[in-house]
Amino acid sequence: MKPRHLSRKSLARLTTLILVFSLLSACSLGQQTSTPSTDQPNPQAIFTAAAATAQARLTEGASITRTPPSPTPTETPAPTEVITPTATTPAPTVNPAGQTPTVAGTNVITFVSDVTVPDGTTFKPGEKFTKTWRLQNSGTATWTTAYSLVFYGGEQMGAPASIPLPLSVAPGASIDLSVELTAPLNAGKYTSYWMLRTANGLNFGLGGRADAPFYTVINVDGAAAAPGTPSPTGTENTTPTPTQSGSVVVSASLVVDNADVTAACPHTFTFNAEFAINKAVKVTYLLEAETGFPIELPAPTTIDLGPGVHKITYTLAFTDDVQGWARFHVTAPDDLRSQQVNFTLNCE
Repeated sequence: MKPRHLSRKSLARLTTLILVFSLLSACSLGQQTSTPSTDQPNPQAIFTAAAATAQARLTEGASITRTPPSPTPTETPAPTEVITPTATTPAPTVNPAGQTPTVAGTNVITFVSDVTVPDGTTFKPGEKFTKTWRLQNSGTATWTTAYSLVFYGGEQMGAPASIPLPLSVAPGASIDLSVELTAPLNAGKYTSYWMLRTANGLNFGLGGRADAPFYTVINVDGAAAAPGTPSPTGTENTTPTPTQSGSVVVSASLVVDNADVTAACPHTFTFNAEFAINKAVKVTYLLEAETGFPIELPAPTTIDLGPGVHKITYTLAFTDDVQGWARFHVTAPDDLRSQQVNFTLNCE
């Protein structure tokens, strides 16, 4: 098929249409450029934002590069405290209430028996007799021949003040100790108290504290001494009041620390009284004494006490020679007197 050729007139019309179309397009494009739609993104703004973002990222990257982040700090554990043990001294053990403390020197006596002259034996005035006790060494120290049997108080009955032990006594062993006595000249009941003494001059006896004397008790019966015959102390030796059936106060006794002493004056005698009651009651008691001259004695005591054995200590001080006697007297609820204790002081 042969191509169709346009006429000059048709070609001119086509050229005119193309020119008009181009002008219209140019106008349209100019309006769009001068008044951009608000709904269309501004290319310049997009470019600027992108550039800013890039710049920020570059700045951030530069910052990270210049100053690397510090590593996360590791928490330092608290130092472990090292405790050095120190030796401590244990607190001393306290003796429980009611227990008896250890006796110094471990010298303790256990009474075994009266070998001769049981308590309450009756003698005639002035009659001589031998008293023998069987005693056991219940301590831990050996009683050597440097130990002595010593008069402690009450009626001395003509006995020596001390007698050396005839042989040594090991712990746990027993010994028979004897003393020659003479019954007083006046009728009555008499008690003689004795203890043992160490080589260092320390007295010890019976009981948990080794402080109780052993003794002998006799009765003297018969005619009174002939007129003008003095008693061993030069004073009347009164018999203790006997305990009556149904009495509350069942016993009373008194001993003196040293009955016959030569010492520098003033000198103080110590009297230890003891009495027993069988029920709770109000008790009144006092110390009685006679020296041949006025002396000041402690006032009577009245006190509520429970059943059992009760001990009281009295002291009498003298500045000059003295020869006298003392006794312990319970006046209520019963009337009961101890044996009479004689004492003598010769001032150096």
